[in-house]
Amino acid sequence: MDVEHLLRLWKNSLERTKSPRTVITYLKGFESFLKHIQDQDITNIDPKSIYTYVDSSTLNTSSILTHLSAIKHFYKFAFRRGYIDKEKYSNIEMVIDEVREEIGRNVANRYPKVLSKEETKRILSAVRGTKYEKVYMLLLYSGVRLSEYLALRKNNFYQDKSGLLWIRLSADITKGRKERIVPILGSTKEETYEATRKLLEWIESYEDNFMVKRGSLQVYTNRLSRRLGIPFSVHSFRHTYITNLVNSGFPAEVVKEFAGHSHIRTTIDIYYKFSQERARQLVESFLK
Repeated sequence: MDVEHLLRLWKNSLERTKSPRTVITYLKGFESFLKHIQDQDITNIDPKSIYTYVDSSTLNTSSILTHLSAIKHFYKFAFRRGYIDKEKYSNIEMVIDEVREEIGRNVANRYPKVLSKEETKRILSAVRGTKYEKVYMLLLYSGVRLSEYLALRKNNFYQDKSGLLWIRLSADITKGRKERIVPILGSTKEETYEATRKLLEWIESYEDNFMVKRGSLQVYTNRLSRRLGIPFSVHSFRHTYITNLVNSGFPAEVVKEFAGHSHIRTTIDIYYKFSQERARQLVESFLK
């Protein structure tokens, strides 16, 4: 079969469904795997090759997991287009899931950094009156990814009849290339409306108040993290937003859509297992 033709078809599919960064990452990851299997027919590989690839790799855990995602995506594409049969794909999928589970045991305690109320208060107090206060608040109360944030403009925002502020993200700026809407939400009703009031005022002059360069924001955040003694990054605001949704009782399928996760398993495995506070609230609610 024409391997180059299959790879071109896969690349075209990636470009239609994934962000440019993900396309590059997946192509590089699969290219690395191809070098490992060398002359093997990629549509008829021994699934054990995936084990040997991981075992011989010098990549860190995060990179290995990304490469496994690329490999699985390629073979899922090949199966759906009829280049490999169901049994072959099932065996490959099983091996990848086993390797992921094995690796996952070693990183099970590496939970995302979620900011406490006290940490959030200290961070916002430190940047009060600056552009970074506005940037941090928008990230904290929307949970959008940094790449999505950088593409936002004033016309992405709208307010509904209840007074809730929403962000409409078009498919071309989201990680999964899927349009979604995101509500501005805090951990309480009062916090939500106070954040909405401030953001609505600032959005009127969106470019002056929210436009920043990625590098400048990340450098500033890293320095502020060290100065305050709070280990956080720009992405911590997103983790905090999603965790607040979980703790507020939103079901997993809704949180998945607001967060823009490709799979509900990501939402559940990371955030619902992590939320001890949510578990406590459910028990207390049951006893009432």
